[in-house]
Amino acid sequence: MLLKIQKLRPRVLWTLAFLGALVVAVNATIFFSIRTSQRLLDQELGKRLEGTAQIAGLLVKPDQFAALVRMADAAATGEAAAPRRAAEAMADTSAVDFVSQMDAIDAADFVRGEWRKLAESAEASNIVLLDAQRRELLSLRQPFDFEPAVPPPDRAAMERALIGEAAHSSLYEKDGEFLRSGYAPVLDADGSVLGAVVVEGASAAFRPLTLIRTSLFATAILASLLVIAIGLGYVRTVGHMALIEENLRHTDLLASLGQVAAGVAHEIRNPLAVLRGASSRLQRGDALPAAERADLLRMIDEEVNRMGGFVQNFLDLSRGPKGDPKPFALRPILLQSLDILRVELERSKIAVELEWSAPETLTVEGHPHALHHVFLNLALNARDIMPDGGRLKVRVMERRGQVRLYFEDTGPGVPFEIRNKIFEPFYTTRAKGTGLGLAFVERIVSEHGGSVKVGAAPGGGAQFEIRLPVHGS
Repeated sequence: MLLKIQKLRPRVLWTLAFLGALVVAVNATIFFSIRTSQRLLDQELGKRLEGTAQIAGLLVKPDQFAALVRMADAAATGEAAAPRRAAEAMADTSAVDFVSQMDAIDAADFVRGEWRKLAESAEASNIVLLDAQRRELLSLRQPFDFEPAVPPPDRAAMERALIGEAAHSSLYEKDGEFLRSGYAPVLDADGSVLGAVVVEGASAAFRPLTLIRTSLFATAILASLLVIAIGLGYVRTVGHMALIEENLRHTDLLASLGQVAAGVAHEIRNPLAVLRGASSRLQRGDALPAAERADLLRMIDEEVNRMGGFVQNFLDLSRGPKGDPKPFALRPILLQSLDILRVELERSKIAVELEWSAPETLTVEGHPHALHHVFLNLALNARDIMPDGGRLKVRVMERRGQVRLYFEDTGPGVPFEIRNKIFEPFYTTRAKGTGLGLAFVERIVSEHGGSVKVGAAPGGGAQFEIRLPVHGS
């Protein structure tokens, strides 16, 4: 498995990296969404409790607050067990008269009644009144003795409330619920701070948020596992595809070798048959006339030259260019190639026309000798397909950093259905053709970073178009 991973192509590794990034992005998005939703709900709950605490503070009148403070003072000096039993303690305390006792009870009942309505509308679970010494004066909900009425005051929020500002505590969890406490000051008629109101409450939206969070985390885990499974399946598939591709490449190589062997055997077998026949006739010795002996020797020489030319073309096709590429002017190479073939083309009654529409000093990079052979092959190919004569026009122009060379003849042209085959080695439509010339042309042009294709000439016949990059463009 490790060996297969080491052989993976870069695009596979990039795909795996993309899948990993996708998993991280999905999980990060889900986590960020949950945290954002919780933060927004948290802020909403804090602001709501602050507002509820301010309203609760306004419902406590200064005289009611004073009565509740006197009741708390009496409870603290008497024998009452706790401030929440202050009403019972006042009955046994002679320091406070009956009128003050009744005023405190009426104030507590009135404030509780108003707070109860407020708590129902604001979904507050408890409201507590504290004095400046943080003593509990009144509570909406009477808890059990072992249960605190309100969690320990938030120091920062309490300090802000005692200086006259509304505040709220940080989020805390209690009995499976997310709670906050809102703080607001209780003001005297002149605006001075008498104490503080603490409102404890929760948001019903936190419960579905918890369920949603659990579902989203489960979805993220399943999505991660699915992406990992897809990634492993992709790696396995790519491994199988690489193996299949390697087998196909090997099969193509064998097919190419078979095609090459068949082409070589075909091109060598015919000259060998001629040589064998000529050799058999020459073995008659003096029985052969001198003229026939001379014809046989000439035939042997032609077939040997033919095999030598074929072998040379085959070697040129198989081996790469010698030396490093270098910049050179294209026009002298083309003129030299046409000048070498001028006599041969004139003898075949083929007129040559050169149309140069590019800068005289146009330069390409590569091997001059190799492009010289390209031009020779294309010109000779035009000669072979026009045995009764014709015209060969060579056009050169520069377009968008490329030099374009067009070899246009007036021959029969190349049928559309074989235009993609004529550059294949050993493919030929002529009886005496080797099928290596155009393959040789295509390979050299490709080595120079260009392309070659065949089409129809404007005036009929075949058109071979060569595109080469201009040096320095």
